[in-house]
Amino acid sequence: MSQYNHPTPTSFFLDEEKRTLYLSWSDEHESVHDWERLRWACPCAWCAGEGGVPGVLASKKSLSREETTLINIEPVGRYGLTPVWEDGHKTGIYTYEKLRAMCECDECRKKRL
Repeated sequence: MSQYNHPTPTSFFLDEEKRTLYLSWSDEHESVHDWERLRWACPCAWCAGEGGVPGVLASKKSLSREETTLINIEPVGRYGLTPVWEDGHKTGIYTYEKLRAMCECDECRKKRL
């Protein structure tokens, strides 16, 4: 599916108690994302690496509370969202396709099995 006919997020909710991001989509799906899993999956060059050079996450065994506390979500064009983390990190662009593929709701987990 191309980025132009892929479902798009319509709203989000940051559940601080559960440390979970809920995204509502244009196709009425609600995706569920654990904050720490999202941070471990950060696609930016600093975190994930680039050009064969590993990113900083490759050498970490754990992340701090600041690194895994999501404080906002910002849209990037018509194709993605950037999480804003409490430690100031905000360079990872998660495409809509990546976010949908990472959904942790029961329905999506069953589809991946």
